[in-house]
Formats: sequence, structure tokens, C-alpha cells
Amino acid sequence: MLIYLVIDFADRAHGFSGRAWGKAVLELYANKAAVVGYQLAPAALILAAALLVTLLSRRGELTALYALGVRPLRLAAPVAAFAAVLGVLLFWLGEKVVISADARAEEIQVKRFNRWGDWATYHTGSSWLRGREGRIFHLGPPRDGGWEPATVLELAKPFRLARRIDARRIEPAGLAVGGSRFMLFDATVTTYGLEGGPGGTIEEQRADVLVEIFPETAADLELRGGRPRQLPWRQLREQVGRREHAGQRAREYELALAERLAQPVQVVPAALAALGIALTLQRPRRRTPLAGAVASGIALSMVLWAASVVAHAVSLGGSLGPWTAGAIPAAVSALLALLAFRRG
Repeated sequence: MLIYLVIDFADRAHGFSGRAWGKAVLELYANKAAVVGYQLAPAALILAAALLVTLLSRRGELTALYALGVRPLRLAAPVAAFAAVLGVLLFWLGEKVVISADARAEEIQVKRFNRWGDWATYHTGSSWLRGREGRIFHLGPPRDGGWEPATVLELAKPFRLARRIDARRIEPAGLAVGGSRFMLFDATVTTYGLEGGPGGTIEEQRADVLVEIFPETAADLELRGGRPRQLPWRQLREQVGRREHAGQRAREYELALAERLAQPVQVVPAALAALGIALTLQRPRRRTPLAGAVASGIALSMVLWAASVVAHAVSLGGSLGPWTAGAIPAAVSALLALLAFRRG
């Protein structure tokens, strides 16, 4: 983790400037440390499991345990229990610390050091929402409890634009009979009729404040911005449901939900796979050195990382379900553990 943070600082140091930049950099890398530590925790557990077997073998304790009739699965039980406790702790830390640290680190980079990256993709811009009764909303960024600007399209059957409302701002104004009351400021209402010949009629009205009653509630129109990985579990679930109902793409949010749950579950089969591979590599007269244990742990970590990255990309492309993609690293770990212990 420290190696990563030092290299990252050296790579970005030319962009750190301005008044009191040192304090901002310290806060930035304190938040990054929490994120990187969370990401590297499974790899640390894999290395620890591999080193455990190697140290037992080098001291002759592994041979003594085998001579007493201790089976490899008995060695795996406490490792699995420790990994399960660590998995629960990781999920709790992810919800309470890591997601806010990730968001804060990105905020510091954007607002303090002007390093935008793809920040605007998740935090700015407008959104299209499918409403009820043939209504479509085009809302700008949320601001002070409303959205600026706003366009409301009302479609008539079979698929004809019947009315359009363009406003500088729309905001909820409480509940009403049959739905919710909304206020639209500096609104222009355009009505499209079928009378008056082949082209129909177009009527336009303007109002400083227009009050409309829509069947949608303010919560139905609220799509939370930000990266999916920076939202807590409850909000992720809410956003998946709201986006699916509003006709928005929800796959990235569902994938973040699946990966959030898979990360702490994955550490148990990953630790057992590292333990099983390390036991398989041990020989009675040729014990694996510590460097070999570290190398095998890093290799296993890279295999699982590659599996998660490929599964993530394939799932975003639509060829794999989000929950299947999230379970692939754990399935690969479980398969490797099963093969290693069967061979042992």
C-alpha cells in the first residue's frame, strides 16, 4: 500500500500547487490509503496464508502435524474462520469508511487540484426519465431541492407529442389529489393539436410560475449522482429500482451492488486456495522458500484480479449478468482450492 501511495504521489506531484497544498495532499492520500487498503486486503490474506504454510514447513511443524494425523482440512478450518471474520469487517469498513474516503479523494483532486478525469460523467449533466401516463422528463443537474433546467414531454397514443413544457427550474411543492404538485419557473407550454389541417395546430403559453400536478413523486424523479462504487448499500439498491422504473441504464449500479457483496465473500475461498496451493508446493526434502510463497500468493492474486476485471468489463458490455460477474472471482478461488486440496 505504501509503495502504491509513494509512486502515485511521485507521478502526480507536478500537479500539486496552490496555497496550503500540503494539507490537501495529506488529506488526499489519507483517503486514498483507506481505499487502497480495502482493495489490497484480499491479496494480503492470500500472502499471509501462503506464508503460514511455508513457515510451518521450514520449522518442521508441518511434518510433525502430519505425523500426528492432522489432515490439511483441519489446518484450513481456522484460516477459513479468520477469513470469514475479515470479510465481515471488510464489508463494514467499506460501508462506513471506504466509500466516503473514495468520494472525498476524488473531490479533492477535482476541486483543489483541477484533475477532472471522468468526474463529469457521474456528477454533472442531465438525465432522461420515463414517467407515468406517457410522460417523459428531461431534468438538468439537481440544485437546492429541484432541477435546473427541465423539460416535460407528454405523449399521446399511438406515439405523438401532445404537450411540451420547458422551464428554467422545476421543484416539488407538496402532495396533491392524484399525485404531487410541482412548480415550474419561467415556463413555456407548447400544445400540439390535430385540428386545423394536416399539420395540426401549435399553441404556446408562457408563465413566470406554472403549477402542475403529476402522478410522479419527487422521489420518483430523484436519481442520485456519483459513481456507483461511492454509494452505500441501501442507496445502491434504491438507485437500481428507480433507474429500472425510469427507463435508465442500471447495470453499472447492479454490478457495483454484486461486487460489494462478493468482495468480502471472496476472501474465504481465496485464502483456502492460497493455503491449498502452498501445501501442494511443499515437498518432504525440498521445502518452498519464503520468496516462493510470496510469488505464489502474488500469482494467485493476479489471477483473481484478472478474472474480476474481465468479468466486470464483460458484464458492463451486456454479455454477462451482474451477479454472475460478481461471483466469478469467488468461483475461481473455490475451484482452485478444491483442486489443490484434492491433489494434496
